[in-house]
Amino acid sequence: MDARSERKTKKVASDAGEQVQESSARATEVFRDYQLKMFSAAQENIIGMFEYVQELMKARSLPDLFEISTRHSQRQLARMTEQAQRFAGAAQKIAGESARPFGGGINTGA
Repeated sequence: MDARSERKTKKVASDAGEQVQESSARATEVFRDYQLKMFSAAQENIIGMFEYVQELMKARSLPDLFEISTRHSQRQLARMTEQAQRFAGAAQKIAGESARPFGGGINTGA
């Protein structure tokens, strides 16, 4: 291998290493965002459950219990729908960032 080919090979290897490093850092950041969304959703659900229990304790009759439970179920369904949308968006970001180093290939300068 001549000196020119060796320099070119080293440059390609160096560029590929930098691409992988940058992509890994970005994927880690995006995954961290996904984790924060999961923790936030868990916190929302726990707060919702405590609110539900507090409302149940105020019920004076069986119809009150049914009404409180129905309201809670509706709120919970809306919350779960919103959370699923946030998770789907975050998962798409993870998939996009994970696939990025493979999308454009490595620039060989040829």
